[in-house]
Amino acid sequence: MFSNLKNGWALGKATRKLVFEDKKLMVFPLISGIAVIAEIIAIFVPSAFFLTAYSNSSNAIYYYIPVLILFYFVVTFTSTYIIMAMLIGFRAFSSGQQIDFKEAFKQTRPYSRLIAEWSLFYAVVIVGIRLLESRIRGIAGLILGAAVAFAIGIATLFVVPVILDKKLGPVKALKESSSFIIKNFGRTFGGLAYTDLYSLAIILLGIITFIAGFFVVSLNLLAGAAVIIAGIGIIALGAIIASMLSNIFRLIMYDFASYGKVPEGFTPEMLKNAVKQKIKTQI
Repeated sequence: MFSNLKNGWALGKATRKLVFEDKKLMVFPLISGIAVIAEIIAIFVPSAFFLTAYSNSSNAIYYYIPVLILFYFVVTFTSTYIIMAMLIGFRAFSSGQQIDFKEAFKQTRPYSRLIAEWSLFYAVVIVGIRLLESRIRGIAGLILGAAVAFAIGIATLFVVPVILDKKLGPVKALKESSSFIIKNFGRTFGGLAYTDLYSLAIILLGIITFIAGFFVVSLNLLAGAAVIIAGIGIIALGAIIASMLSNIFRLIMYDFASYGKVPEGFTPEMLKNAVKQKIKTQI
């Protein structure tokens, strides 16, 4: 198990070096973050005024459920669509072909229906989990909800590559993703741990900078404000890098297991020790 994690760590490091050669990939999670924030504002601000009027009603929950489903559907659709475009862009880059953002999104367009089906399925499942939490009071409800949410999060790690390649509906895509995780648990997660820890270090630096800004404010308002803004920027950068590295690492593992693809900076031996290969290696 430890050797698998160590190998996964090396794979994650190689992923970082490869991805940073194409800096434009960072724009995809940046666009996703901006879009999601805008959607949160667009959905919840008007909904808050509407729901406040019915907050004391015995039927209030029937108004909250559609809003939550709409929110999770829109956010999941947007993030999945942009992630898929990023993966298409990375595949082009790793194969020696450069495509711009417009072309990446154009190639993603035919998947719109499948992404919408997945987003609706995911939204209903997540809202169902939240309703389950609300029905079970106390610590038991929190533990059960957290456990189910964690399991769903793990099971969906490879859903986007599965939809991209096999054009499956939500249930079959979830089964394929879960199967990949089960076959490669430990081997895959070493790399995920590396990408998460690398970006976490950046995020922690941003948090420290952000907190330090409040101390600087007492000495100089403008300098303190500048430090706080810098901290927020570093945190955002860490989040962008986390999204980019983790999603592309999953694609590399998935592509090797399915098609034997070996991207630049990797060796067949590294990847053979990481996943169970299905077909002959292609460099």
